[in-house]
Amino acid sequence: MCHNDSPIFPVSGGAPVEEADLFIEVQNISSLPVFLATPERTPAPGVLLISDIYGPGEFYRDLARRLAGAGFMTALPDLFFRLEPTSDDSTRDEVRTRNAQLDQTQALEDIRATLTWLKHHQLGTGKLGTLGFCMGGTLVMLAAGRQPNPDASVAFYGFPKRQRTPLNPVLPSDEAEVSGLESPLLAFWGDQDKGVGMDNVRAYREAVTRYHKAHDFIIYPGVGHAFLTFDPEADSYAASQDAWARTLEFLGLHLDRAHYRD
Repeated sequence: MCHNDSPIFPVSGGAPVEEADLFIEVQNISSLPVFLATPERTPAPGVLLISDIYGPGEFYRDLARRLAGAGFMTALPDLFFRLEPTSDDSTRDEVRTRNAQLDQTQALEDIRATLTWLKHHQLGTGKLGTLGFCMGGTLVMLAAGRQPNPDASVAFYGFPKRQRTPLNPVLPSDEAEVSGLESPLLAFWGDQDKGVGMDNVRAYREAVTRYHKAHDFIIYPGVGHAFLTFDPEADSYAASQDAWARTLEFLGLHLDRAHYRD
C-alpha cells in the first residue's frame, strides 16, 4: 500500500511556511497544477516532491510543509492532471489502472518543466533537489540523468526494474539510464518489499557502482513498501526516523542549505 491516507501526525510548529496552489505552463499548452510550500526565510533551495500512484494527496502536502519548514522551497506537482481523477473511495485496482495510463515521457517533461521553474524562481537559490516515493522514486531515478540535472536526488522505494509497457518503456536499470546518471542519488528500501524485489535493488546497485556513480543505497531490515511514517507507534518508525534524517542531511549538504540558515 502506498501513501493514500492523510498524515496521522501532521506537521505542526517549527518554521513558518507559506503555501499556495499554482499552475505551471508545460509545452505552452498545459497548465500543470503545483502545490508550493515556501519557507519564511528566502532565498531557499528548491525541492521537487513526486508522489506515488495515489497522487499528491494530504500525505504529500504534509511532506512539502515539513521540507519547507526545514528550509527547502518545495513544489509538489500533480502528474495525473491530464487523466480522470480518482475519488477517496477508489479501489487500489482503480488507482493502478489510472497509473498505467500515465505517459512516462509526458511525466518526465512535466518534471523537467517544474525543475526549470524552481531553478529560476525569484525566491530560489538555483539549487535543485528531487524527492520521490514508489512511482515518484522511480521517476526520481530517471530524472537524475536528465536536464536540468538535480544537485541531489532522493528515492524512497522506487522500482529499478519492472514490467515495460508502451507508455512506460524506460527502466532506471537500463544501461543507458545508469551510465547517464549524473545526480548524487540517495535511495531507501525495506528488505521485505516484495514488489520492488531486493534482487532488482542489488543488481541496480552493482550497475551504478560499475559506472562509478555517486550513490548511497540503504536497505532496512524487517520493513516493507511505503514504510515512511511519523507515527511513533508504527513498526517502521525507527527506520522512518533514520531515513528522514538522512534525507534532510543529504539535501542540506548538496543544496547548500547553509545559505538559508545564515
